[in-house]
Amino acid sequence: MRKSFVRERWIVVLLIVSGWVLPVLKSSGQAPILPRLQRELQAQRDSAGYAAVLGKIGALYASIHLDSSFYYARQVLEIAIRQKDMKGLADANNMLGWYYTAKTDYNVGIQYAYKALLLNEQMGDSAQMVRSLNIIYGCYKNSGHPEEANNYFYRAFHLANRLPADKDSMAATMLVNYAWRFFDDSSKIDSVRLVLRKAATILKKYPDSRAAFYVAAFDADLMVQAGRGKEAEERIYHLADLARQKGMPYVAMDMYGRLYDFQRLGYFADSTRYQEQAYEVARQSTSMEQNLYWLGRLYDYYRSQQQPEKVVYYGNEIMQLAAKDRYHTNLGVSQEAAYIDFFLKEKALRTLSLSTRTQQLELERELAEKKNRRLIVEGLLIIIFLLIVLFTSRYLHYRRWKQQENALALSYVQLAKNNAALTENDLFKNSLISMLATDFRTPLHHIIAVADQLKTGALSQPEVISLLKQIGNASRKTLDAFNNILKWLRWQLSGFVYQPVTCELLPVIATALEPLQAEIQDKQLTIVNRIASRMTIIADMEILRLVNVQLLQVAVSTARPGTLLLISSYTEKGKVTVRFMVDGGAATRKWLDELQDKEHNIFALGIIISRDFMHKMKGGLVVEEQANGFLLMEYTI
Repeated sequence: MRKSFVRERWIVVLLIVSGWVLPVLKSSGQAPILPRLQRELQAQRDSAGYAAVLGKIGALYASIHLDSSFYYARQVLEIAIRQKDMKGLADANNMLGWYYTAKTDYNVGIQYAYKALLLNEQMGDSAQMVRSLNIIYGCYKNSGHPEEANNYFYRAFHLANRLPADKDSMAATMLVNYAWRFFDDSSKIDSVRLVLRKAATILKKYPDSRAAFYVAAFDADLMVQAGRGKEAEERIYHLADLARQKGMPYVAMDMYGRLYDFQRLGYFADSTRYQEQAYEVARQSTSMEQNLYWLGRLYDYYRSQQQPEKVVYYGNEIMQLAAKDRYHTNLGVSQEAAYIDFFLKEKALRTLSLSTRTQQLELERELAEKKNRRLIVEGLLIIIFLLIVLFTSRYLHYRRWKQQENALALSYVQLAKNNAALTENDLFKNSLISMLATDFRTPLHHIIAVADQLKTGALSQPEVISLLKQIGNASRKTLDAFNNILKWLRWQLSGFVYQPVTCELLPVIATALEPLQAEIQDKQLTIVNRIASRMTIIADMEILRLVNVQLLQVAVSTARPGTLLLISSYTEKGKVTVRFMVDGGAATRKWLDELQDKEHNIFALGIIISRDFMHKMKGGLVVEEQANGFLLMEYTI
C-alpha cells in the first residue's frame, strides 16, 4: 500500500523536483497573472518572444491544468522547430517530458526529457539540465528501475550544488528532493535536517515557490516524530488551504496525502476528512489520474466501514470517470490533448524526415563515388603493385632470414649436445674418482691391517686361518667391485644401448648365490627361494646378473647369523618385481646411514651401479628398512 501510494503521489512530487519556480495564481477561480501573460503574448512582435511567453503560460498551467500545459508546450515546440531555436526546443521538450510523466507514460517522458537534456548540455544551461535530469529520475524511479534512477538523481544533485547564486532556486528544489528521498533513512536524518534548514533559507527569497510548502510539510513530519501529532495535522490542513488559495491543486492534494503518511509515524488522522477534501481538489483540477486515485481510496474506505450509500456514490463516480477517453480530454482552449497521437505523429514525421535526408545523402554519396571511381581504381592499382613489390622483397628477405636462422639453430643444437656430453663426462669422471677414493679405502686398509697381524707370528693356527679367510673375502669383494666398475665403465664410455631379451629368473638368482656360499655357511643363513621355476623377465642378461650379485652380497653381509634370506617375486601391471629381505637387526639402520655418506661401506658403489642399470632398463630399485630391523631390497622391471 505504501509503495502504491508513493507512486501515485509522484505526479505532485515532480512539480517540486522539476524546479519550476514561477508566480502562482491567488486562487483556483482567479488568475491575475494569466491575463497579464495573455496581454504580453499579444504584444509580441517576433517569434522568439512569442514562444517565450507561451512557455511561461505552459509552465503556469503545469500545476493547474495538465492538458492546457500540453497544448502550450506543443505551440512552443512548433515555433522552435520553425525558428531552429535551441532554447525553445529544450524548454518545450522539458514541458512535454513533465506532461507525459504526469500521465504515467514514463517511457515517452524519458524520451522528451533526454532530448531536452542534450540540448541544454549543448547550450551549457546547468539549471535546465537539472530539471531534465529530475524528470528522467522520476520516470525511472516509478517505472521500477532504481539503479538508473539513482544515477540521474545523484547527477542532478551534484550539478545543482555547483549552480551560481542567481539560480539558487533550483538548488533549493534539489535540497527538498534530497529530503524527500532520504527522510525515512535513519542514518541520514542529520543530513536531512541540514538540507531542510538550508532550503528554507534560500526559499525566503521565493515566497511563491512550491518548494516552501514541502519544507513546511517536512517540519510537520518532524513534529509527529516528536509526539505533536495534532499540531502537525492542523499545520498540514493549513498548508493545503493555502495551496488551494494560491491555485496549486496538486500541491494541496499532496499535503492531504501526507496525513496518510502520518500513520507510519505513529499518528492516525481522520482519513475521511482529508480524503474527501483531496477528492474535491482533484475534481477541480480535472486530473483523471488524481480523481481515480482518491476515488479508489474513498471507495475502499467506505466499503470497509460498511456504508452502502457512500459505496454506491463513489462507485458510480469511478465508472463515469473510467468511461471517459483518457487520451482525448476536452480543453478549455478548445483543443484536444490527444497526446499519444501527437507523440506517434511526431515520431513518424521524424522517421520520414530522417529517411528523406538519408536518401539525399545516399544520392550525393553515389554521385561523388561516380566522379571519383576512376581515380580510386587507378590509385588502388598502383597501391596493389607497390604492395606486390613490397611483399615479394619481404618474402625473399624472410626466406634468407629463415635459412640463416635454421642453420644457426642447428649449430646451437649441436653445440648444446657437445656441451652436454662434455659436462656428463666431466661429472662421470668426478663421480668415479670420488667413489673409488671412498669405497675402496676401507677394504684395502682392512687387508693391510690383517697382513700386519700375520707378520707378528704370534697368532695360533686357527686365528691365522680365520684371518686368511677374512683377507680372502675382502679381496674377493674388492675384486668383484672392481669387476663391476669395469663393466659399468665399459657401458658408460661406449654408450649403453638397452636390448632386452627374455630371461629365466631362477637360474640368474642361483648363479648370483654361488660365489656367496662360503659366507652363507659361515653365517648359517637359511635361503628361502620362492622364485617360480618358469618365472621369466625381460631384461639385459648380463646387467641383470650383475644387479642380483650386488644386491645378494649386500643382503648376506647385512643378515644376522642364523636368520633367513627370503627371495620372492610377483607380477603386477605387466612388470616383474624381485624382492630380497633379511633380518639385519640394528645393523640395518647403520648400514643405510653408511650408504648415504659413502665413506665406510664398500657396497655403496654397488648400489649406485645397480640403481643406474635399473634406470637404463626402464625400471627402478628400492632399498629401505622395514619394521623390526628388516632390510628390504627390490627391483622392478
